[in-house]
Parts: sequence; structure tokens; C-alpha cells
Amino acid sequence: MRGFLNPVRGWHVLVMILLFFGVTIGVNATFITMAVRTHPGEDVPRSYYQGLNYNDTLNRRHAQAELGWTARVNVVEQRLLVEVLDAEGAPVSGLSLAGSLNHPTDTGRDCSLAFQEARTGLYEVPLTCADSGQWHLRAVNEGDAPFEMEHDLWLP
Repeated sequence: MRGFLNPVRGWHVLVMILLFFGVTIGVNATFITMAVRTHPGEDVPRSYYQGLNYNDTLNRRHAQAELGWTARVNVVEQRLLVEVLDAEGAPVSGLSLAGSLNHPTDTGRDCSLAFQEARTGLYEVPLTCADSGQWHLRAVNEGDAPFEMEHDLWLP
């Protein structure tokens, strides 16, 4: 009976502690590596500098609100359509819209958009870069008029 019940010695405890912490550190390192590879942590490029100029952003948004422009978004036959209307409901022409489609979980799938005016107040771009699923549209007028919009989309 004496040989069957060996007492726990110091080196047994040392091995158990080293194994416990080795497994814990290994699992943590794996999860940290996977998390950083899938999402770098920055949603907007150069967010620090954008924060420094946030008053400019607020001024542009205030000027846009004074214009009273609205936008409607639709997807027809793999084309993304954005209709811009003024405060009275008339189409707004002559904008130079550029934008991006952002995937909510994979920034590697984001793509840039360059809209063309199909008819007065209606801007379109072919959807060649986006798969089906949830997307976030952001469009900005690169001309003088302050206009920017954001819209969540579900693409079939």
C-alpha cells in the first residue's frame, strides 16, 4: 500500500504550475493574434487627426443641415443608386459624389465608389466590389456644397 500512494513532491507542484501557466499563456497569445489579424482596432483611418479637426466636421454638418438636402438609396440590377433632393423635394444636380462601401466585420472587403450622375439628382455606381450581406454606405460630395450621408444596406 505504501508504494501506491506516493506523496506529492515539490517538483510535481512545479510541473503543474508551469503546465497551467504555459497553457494559459499559449491560449491568450493565440486569441490575441487572431483578434489583431481580423480587426486592427481602427475603424477610421487617421482617427486621431480627424478628432483634432472635429470642429470643421461640425461646421460642415451644420451647413448641410441648413441646406435641408436628403438622400434616398436603392439597389437595382447590381447598381447602387443615390437620389439627392433639396428642401423642396427637387433633385440636386452637379454633385461630385465619392464614397465607400464598408463591411461591418472585415475591413479588407471595403471598397471605394465613384458615382456618376445618371440623370438630374440621381447618382449611380456599379456594385462590382461588394458581395451579398450587410454593408455600410458613406458618400461625400467632393465639390463646394457640403453634403455627406451614411446608410446601412443589405445586398442580396
